[in-house]
Amino acid sequence: MVSGKYSALSGAVAREQAMGNLASNLANVNTTGFKRDRISFASILRGTKQTTEARGINYSRINKIGTDFNQGGMQPTGRPLDVAIDGPGFFKVQKNNQILYTRVGHLMLDANGLVKTEDGLNVLGSGDAPITIDTSAGKDIVIAESGEISVNGVLADVKIQVFAINDQDKLTKAGQSTYKLEAGAADQPLENYRVLQGNLEGSNVNMMEEMATMIATQRSFEAHNKVIESYSKLGERLDELGSIG
Repeated sequence: MVSGKYSALSGAVAREQAMGNLASNLANVNTTGFKRDRISFASILRGTKQTTEARGINYSRINKIGTDFNQGGMQPTGRPLDVAIDGPGFFKVQKNNQILYTRVGHLMLDANGLVKTEDGLNVLGSGDAPITIDTSAGKDIVIAESGEISVNGVLADVKIQVFAINDQDKLTKAGQSTYKLEAGAADQPLENYRVLQGNLEGSNVNMMEEMATMIATQRSFEAHNKVIESYSKLGERLDELGSIG
């Protein structure tokens, strides 16, 4: 009986953690470039341990929280320095000495012509060199789908570069819709990609889907709690019977 109670408890804890993840996704439904997190569950004991140590009772836990990198919808802004990646890949940015990756292309120029994110991170091009746009001859900036930059009709010698990651499972969230790359993975510049000027990529959170999942998870959590309560009441009755005997 105790094993069954702990099985229900492990299930309730896992569903409570899942609710927190769903709440985070829903809170970022309107966050530019946000990528939702997906949860997978697993048994704590499997195979022969499931039938021997756990006596066939399933103890569940969160197996993995992974990021869903599917593309979000395009949001036209009309702003020349807003760019969105149409397809796979990331912009490469630098925070102090740390390399990060993002799909948020809300860019701006500082006083020296350096291209930065809205959080002040340098945007890097090929060779990890910071991208600089010379606007001394004008400020009419056009960014082609290939990433090439023109100022007042003159092609600049820099471009917006998009990078591919060979193992996206190695990307972990670093805040503000940026990601850091763990050891064992690498990036490489894409040769063929498409960026859309005057657009930003929206969140890939589907509100209706997340709400439906949240309702199902809440019901599962309540069911596990009812099982725990039933085991507690049964334990009380057994204690009473034992004292009578």
